[in-house]
Amino acid sequence: MKIIVLFFVLFEWNILYGLELSKITIEASKLDDNHLRESSSVDSINQQKLDLYNTQSIEDLSSVVPNANISGIGNRSDKTFTVRGISNYTTLESSVVLYVDDVPIPFSYGYGAIDFNNIESIEFLKGPQGTLFGKNAQSGVINISTKEPTKEPSATVKLGYGSYDSKNFYGYASSVINEDTAISVAITKNTTDGYSQNVITGNDFDTRDLINFATKLHYKPTSNLSLALNYTKTKTDDGGSPFKMDTKSNPYEIDNERLDEFNRMDNDLLSFVLKYMANDYKFTSSTSYARQKLSKFDYVDLYGGLGLQVDVNVEELTQELRLNYSGQDFDMLLGAFYSEKINFDYKENQTLYIASKNSVNQLSNADENMAVFAQLRYYINDQYSLMGGLRYQVTKRSFDREMNKFFAPTTDAEDSTQWNYLLPTLSFAYDGYDDLQTYLTYSKGYRAGGYNYRSDDVLKPFKPETVDSFELGHKKISKKGLSYTTAIFYNFIHDLKLNQYNDDFSSNIQNTEEAHSYGVELSAEYMDNYWLINASFGYTEAEVDSSEQLPAIENNKMIDVPNITAALSVKYKINHMYYVNPSVRYIGERYYSVDNTAKENGYAVTSLSMGYEKNDLHIKLYANNLFNKEYVDFMFYTPSHNYYHFGAPRVVGIELSKSF
Repeated sequence: MKIIVLFFVLFEWNILYGLELSKITIEASKLDDNHLRESSSVDSINQQKLDLYNTQSIEDLSSVVPNANISGIGNRSDKTFTVRGISNYTTLESSVVLYVDDVPIPFSYGYGAIDFNNIESIEFLKGPQGTLFGKNAQSGVINISTKEPTKEPSATVKLGYGSYDSKNFYGYASSVINEDTAISVAITKNTTDGYSQNVITGNDFDTRDLINFATKLHYKPTSNLSLALNYTKTKTDDGGSPFKMDTKSNPYEIDNERLDEFNRMDNDLLSFVLKYMANDYKFTSSTSYARQKLSKFDYVDLYGGLGLQVDVNVEELTQELRLNYSGQDFDMLLGAFYSEKINFDYKENQTLYIASKNSVNQLSNADENMAVFAQLRYYINDQYSLMGGLRYQVTKRSFDREMNKFFAPTTDAEDSTQWNYLLPTLSFAYDGYDDLQTYLTYSKGYRAGGYNYRSDDVLKPFKPETVDSFELGHKKISKKGLSYTTAIFYNFIHDLKLNQYNDDFSSNIQNTEEAHSYGVELSAEYMDNYWLINASFGYTEAEVDSSEQLPAIENNKMIDVPNITAALSVKYKINHMYYVNPSVRYIGERYYSVDNTAKENGYAVTSLSMGYEKNDLHIKLYANNLFNKEYVDFMFYTPSHNYYHFGAPRVVGIELSKSF
C-alpha cells in the first residue's frame, strides 16, 4: 500500500501542475470544505480564547468546551476524553479523533504531547462525526491548526517561568524564500520539576521535559495550486503519574511507590497537502505519515511490588482525496480515505519483585481502514437547507500475541476480523436574519472493536461501539458584540464498552447491550472595547440501560461522566495597555466504577492573570488554582484499592512574548 500512496502523490503533481489553473483557496481541513459548521456543534477556539483561559495543554480544553472533560493524569501523554457522556476511560483508542494540520494522530498516547505554544486555532466538533471522519470519531473531533508561514518575514519569542522550576521557551520564525515559497520554523522547550514527590526515593514524581520542532514549507506556483509540506518532531521525557491510595494525607507526597516511574515519547508527523481549485471545483489530497514510540514504567505496591514496563512502536500511513463542488443550489463533497498501520508492536514486561519473576506480553496489531464518503447540501431557498451524507467504512484488524504470564507456560494466540459500517448524516437548517441559525441533525458514529489481549489462553473479543445521535441547536455568531450557541442532544449507545481494571492495572473490556446519554449545552461570548466575557455550561445524564453480562449495573451511571461542566472567564482592559483576567471552571460529580460505588464530588478551580500589552510586547503574570484547591481530577478503581490523582496545586508564573 505504501507504493499506492506514493503513486497518488506523483500522479497529482504531474497531472495538476500541467493544467490551466484559475484560483485557489487554502483551508485548514475538510471542515471548511463542506460548511460543516452550519449544522453541527463546533467550538471554534482562536488564540485569544486560549489566552483567556490560560490554556497550556490539551486537558485545559475542559475549561473552554461545555460537556467535555479531558483528564490529564499528570504530565503523561495518555489522556482520557469524555464528551457528551461518551468516554474512552484510558483505553488505547479514544472516542475523540485528533487531527493536527490534516494529520490524524494514530495512537491516543500521543494526544498529550501537543505543543500549545505553536497553535493558531482549534476546532472542537462535538457529537458523532462518522460521515467525514470515520472510525473513532464517535463523540467528536479535535482539529488543531498550527501557525502558518507568513507573507512577510516575522518572528516571535516567548519566555516563561513558574512554580516548581517550570521553564518555557518558544521561538517562531517565518521567511519568504521567493514570491512562490515560504517557510516557517518553530521550537519549544518546556521543563518542570512537577508538584509531587516520591517520599520513598526522594525524587520528583511528575516531571516534564518536552522539546518540539515544527517546520512548514508552502509552495504556491500559481494562484490555483498550493503545496504544503509539514513536519513535526516531539520528544518528551516525563515522570510517572502521582496516584495516591488515600485522600487524607498530603496529596502531593506519594508514599506508595518504592520505585520511580517514567513516561517517554518520541513522535514524528509528516504530511504533504495539495490543493487545487478551478471554477467551482476544488481538489484536495492529504498524504501523511505518523510515527509514535512510547516507553513507560509504572509501579504498583501490591503482591510485594509489581512493576510494569510498556514499549510501543506505531507507524501509520494515511491518504485522503476530496473533491468539492460549490454551486448556486447545492454544495457537494466526494471523498476516499485509506489508512494502514504499517507497524504496531506492543510489548509489556511485568516484574513481580517478591518472586523475581517476569511476565512478558507481546502483541502485534495490524490495522487497515478504507472508506468512501459523500455529502451534499441542497439550498431549498435563501433560508432553508437540507444536508445528507453517507460513509462506507471498512476496518480490518488482526492480532498476534505471545504471552508468558509469571508461573504459566508461554501461550500464543492470533485472530483477525473485519467490520463494515454505513455512517449516515442528515441535517435540516434554518438561517434567519442577524446571523441566527437553527438546525436539527442526526449522525452516526462508531469505535472499532478489538481483543482483551491479557487473556491467558485466547484473545477475548469485544464488539465495536456505535452511537445514534440527535441534536437540536441554535446559534448567533457575531464578530463583535454578543454571540451564543445552545444545543440539546440525545445519544443512543449500542454495545457500550466498559473498561474494568484489575489489581495489577490490567483491564477487561466488556460490551453492554444498550446505554444512553442526553444533555444540554450553553455558551456565550460578549466583546467590546474593554470587556471580553466567555461563559459555558453543560449538563449530561448518562446511564446503562441493559447489560446481559452485568445485569446488576442496569440503570447505573456511566463511568467518568461529569454531570455538570461550567466555566466563566472575564478579561477587562483597564486601559489600552493593562488588563486583568479572572476565570473559574467547575467539573461536577462522576463515577469511576460500573457498580457506582466509587464516586468523586465536583470541584471548582479559580485562576487569575494580569498583564501588559503594547504593540507586539506582552507581559503576563498568572496564578492557576489561585486558592490552592485540593481536588481529585481522576481515579482508578480496582477490586482492592482506589487510586486517586490530584489536580495541580497553585502555580504562579510570568510569561513574556515579543513579536517582530
